[in-house]
Amino acid sequence: MPAVAHLEHSVEPGGAELALLRLLETGPAWDAAVFVPRSPAGAGAFAPLGELVHVLGVRQPAGAIGGSRRARAGMLARVALHAAALRVTRSFRRCDVVHANTSRAALIGLLATTGSRRRLVVHLRDAVDEAAMGRFAALALRAALRRADGVIANSGFTLDSARPWIRPGAAVAVIPSPIGIDGARPVTPPRAAVTTVGMLARLAPWKGQAQLVRAFAEAFPTGDVRLQLAGSAAFGEAPFERELRALIDELGIADRVDLLGHVDDVWPLLDGWDVCVHASTRAEPLGQNVLQYLAAARPLVATAAGGPLELVDDGETGLLVAPGDVGALAAALRRLADEPGLRERLHRTAAAWRPVPPDTAIARAHAELFARVAAPRPAQAEARAARMAAS
Repeated sequence: MPAVAHLEHSVEPGGAELALLRLLETGPAWDAAVFVPRSPAGAGAFAPLGELVHVLGVRQPAGAIGGSRRARAGMLARVALHAAALRVTRSFRRCDVVHANTSRAALIGLLATTGSRRRLVVHLRDAVDEAAMGRFAALALRAALRRADGVIANSGFTLDSARPWIRPGAAVAVIPSPIGIDGARPVTPPRAAVTTVGMLARLAPWKGQAQLVRAFAEAFPTGDVRLQLAGSAAFGEAPFERELRALIDELGIADRVDLLGHVDDVWPLLDGWDVCVHASTRAEPLGQNVLQYLAAARPLVATAAGGPLELVDDGETGLLVAPGDVGALAAALRRLADEPGLRERLHRTAAAWRPVPPDTAIARAHAELFARVAAPRPAQAEARAARMAAS
């Protein structure tokens, strides 16, 4: 089996980090090691992996890649130092494949593998789009893609955004993120009335929490229906959390809105939500929350852009609304509250179709991709055969 070095630039519990944690908790069919930068949190989100985790190099503060020129220069210096630390680490040097789990990890991986025998796999969890990630980040990711031996994308939408920069011959696969399920989990049927609307996503302006808060206030100006927002203000988003709390107070709904922070076990929470919401204001590759909502067979509303369109069938497994359209989102929430038959149909269809694969199937897809990348290239295979014949 190939030895795979999984590179991360953060130990905060973001979507990419949790996806990698779940992947490695499946007992993967490869020799895994996780390399994370130094942080006051130690191994942070990866602590459950124990001895698989190697903490080394230098800190990688959030937000620098989209900051000022000075901030970007500092980030590049830290990336270079971290890559240098990896190159001299014995546990990294023994690996055959380097799996860069995030965009910044891809830049680290590019520097750490250049001129070596190690193969680079870039994991795309966001569209390679200057409007989405900024020009500097997009340029850095494109450079890594041109060198990559393999590319994993979390949706067809994400892969299509990267195709112009993927080098010919690279192994490519679309693999959704693992979400913490193994097999067909039991699902909870909808209740007769809507009592709780929920959204599972880290707090960030583009994730759409502010739009959902406004839509909730419009759809349920009075009454007992609650809104629950599960997700932490990771990666430097504490100012947005303060703005969100101020908006909730301004709208007069603070007594009916719960900011739950990061939630480790999301399934009991989802089973208690009558309506689940994905409200990203731009085309998102494929948020894990959409996968989790569908796996729990919850009635859901999602924005009609990007990866969610590959899984959410409007009127069958969920309702679709335009990104950033508060009025349309409020109308969808109100419709689901007023039509129990619609909620029941969305639930039954998602439960019957089971559109989200279990984590074990996702791990097998990763294993196949890593094996393809690690396989000897034709010239190497011929040279090896010649050496064996000569001996």
